[in-house]
Amino acid sequence: MQSTENYYRQTYQSVAGKVSDRRWKSLRSELERSGMIITVSSLQMYARFKTQFPRTAITKKALNVYNKFQQDYSNYPEISGEKLLEVLRTIKPNVSDRMLINSWYKANLAFSKQANYSYSDACKVVFFTAITRNK
Repeated sequence: MQSTENYYRQTYQSVAGKVSDRRWKSLRSELERSGMIITVSSLQMYARFKTQFPRTAITKKALNVYNKFQQDYSNYPEISGEKLLEVLRTIKPNVSDRMLINSWYKANLAFSKQANYSYSDACKVVFFTAITRNK
């Protein structure tokens, strides 16, 4: 019988490729600290994220910010760039606009105050803002 731990590791490795024992221990620890609910789809998403952004940690605080945004704005089919920038300023009040705008580029989107972003795209921007360290 396969242990749950091995199953999780194999699920992660099916997306991200083979990882050393040390790296897996670090990844598992980050997942546990984040409070993320572990499912096959969440592990696959996490593996894709870590493949693209290996040094960026997902924290419990970032997930809470992301979940709050989803609750508050789930009824909005689109959000203007200006409104989204205001939301980001409440998430990270002490950082420059340039740093906030970088979240759009991490989400593979171009920034414009006049543009309207889909709820899905807005969620991506908020997620990248939430996980970005204050500098």
